[in-house]
Amino acid sequence: MTKTNQGNTYLIYARKSTDDSENQKNSIDYQVGECLRYSKTNNLVISDYSFEGLSNNGVIKEKHTAYKTSDISINKDGSFVYHIERPKFKQLVDSLMKKEFKGVICLCWDRISRNDQDGIIIKNLIKNGIDVRFVQTKYEKTSSGALHMDIDGMFAAHYSRVISEKVKAAYSKLQSEGKCTYIAPIGYLDKGSDNKPLDLDRAHIVKQIFEMYSEGGWSLNQLAKWANQQGLTTKPSRSKRTSQEVMSGEENNKPKVGRPLNDKSVELILKNPFYIGKLKIGGQIIDGIHQPLINVGLFNKVQEVLKSRNVKVYYVDKEFYTFRGLITCDCGRSYSPYRKKGIVYYRCRCKTDCTSTDTNLNESEINRVINDLMGQIHFNDQELAEIESRAKFGLQEVSDRRNTEMETLNKQRQRLFDDLDYLQNNKITLLRTNVYSMEKINDEINSLERRLDEIEEKMKAYKEAAIDMLKYVLSFSELVKEAKLYYEHALDTEKRDITLSVFSELTFHNGSLSKFKAKEGFEALFKRHDTISGSRGRIRTDDQLVNSQLRYRCATREFTTLVYLKFSL
Repeated sequence: MTKTNQGNTYLIYARKSTDDSENQKNSIDYQVGECLRYSKTNNLVISDYSFEGLSNNGVIKEKHTAYKTSDISINKDGSFVYHIERPKFKQLVDSLMKKEFKGVICLCWDRISRNDQDGIIIKNLIKNGIDVRFVQTKYEKTSSGALHMDIDGMFAAHYSRVISEKVKAAYSKLQSEGKCTYIAPIGYLDKGSDNKPLDLDRAHIVKQIFEMYSEGGWSLNQLAKWANQQGLTTKPSRSKRTSQEVMSGEENNKPKVGRPLNDKSVELILKNPFYIGKLKIGGQIIDGIHQPLINVGLFNKVQEVLKSRNVKVYYVDKEFYTFRGLITCDCGRSYSPYRKKGIVYYRCRCKTDCTSTDTNLNESEINRVINDLMGQIHFNDQELAEIESRAKFGLQEVSDRRNTEMETLNKQRQRLFDDLDYLQNNKITLLRTNVYSMEKINDEINSLERRLDEIEEKMKAYKEAAIDMLKYVLSFSELVKEAKLYYEHALDTEKRDITLSVFSELTFHNGSLSKFKAKEGFEALFKRHDTISGSRGRIRTDDQLVNSQLRYRCATREFTTLVYLKFSL
């Protein structure tokens, strides 16, 4: 039905608010029924105009809040621009301003407006002769009637503000108790703000994502592809309604589906403090009551790797090449592998301002360069003699420092135990005197236990005796003496593993190695060579304590990696 000959008819406008869903008075069917009854009583003709997505036989149904508003902008000529947020209300106003209908009927003021800006629009329609009728109220065309209208508009806006404040207050209370008021990330289930248990089907894969990325060898994109191969998807959700579906008032009953992960999804996972038992509220990080998936140490290590912007080194969907993604030119571009007559080469498509003239590398040349570097890792006899002769003093200082840290941690742990004992022994008194509720006591106990766990983790790092440090350093040196031999006879995949364990950056210029960056632990071993003074076999610093500590750091993950390689070859 067209809008022709509709000038003496009325439309019915019924709106269901999103902030008072339990209010039966405001249901769509109730509003329409009351408006039809009103029109019949007052002999008002309802339009039979129907338009898909807007109205059906003159009845406009809209499910949208009337409280939210857009900002008002001011044009250079002094005119104001205000964008109406409700799409159907906007079309209603447009039709009424064009005098396509005589007027509109709605239940009451707060169904058609709950903010000052929309209120001004309604009053302007009335001022321009549009017959706006309200079933439950009649506004006289006097100053008293205008005041009545102003008061109803004020109370309609006030009601929405009160609802908003109550919701915010409820959220703030839950958040202060460490409860999560938003949807938990992948790896957790949502069973209420105080119940976010681990998703046993997904949590272990998410934990692996953290562990793999912390190694520094995965790009976000490749890690997303790996996660998808493991069957990990985003949390099931419904796709958004189209504008046509919104206009028609259709409920979003689309099935919830999980979608494949991409590099952004993985980045959000890796940066989310939720996985260490924290909540992000309004830009602040607070303690949550949910179970952490990973420890703080692993999370912090991942953040450091993210900041370092590691190059892509692991690939799950491309042909294997030993140094794919590992070597770059001085200009920053990566070398790409290719095979010609059975020989593997690496070519770089350099930037236009790059000064390198030789952009091709033979894989055998790269192997030779890395093999030479591997021969520089171990301590020579003179260095070992210096370590042993001066270890007594240096390691004693390390031991003293460790003992001081252990003493501090023990005191902190004892204070936490005392606090726990106090809460346990005085629980009844605290409840009777209303100092604490049972929920608050449990929250305090959980918080203290989490802090105890953090202290225990720190203490583990100091349990190694000073003499054991020296043993690790010397054992590590003996092992890496053969690193060059291991690398020379390793398989291609093993060469890649060794290179990834030792180096984070290999840069070539004009076919030769121009610089490299070793990973923590190995970096200390390379830096001990004072290449400036030419004393390549000498220790870099005179501070033996520093040298001992740096070499001890070598005996962690890198030590384990080479032990594995030694026995697998």
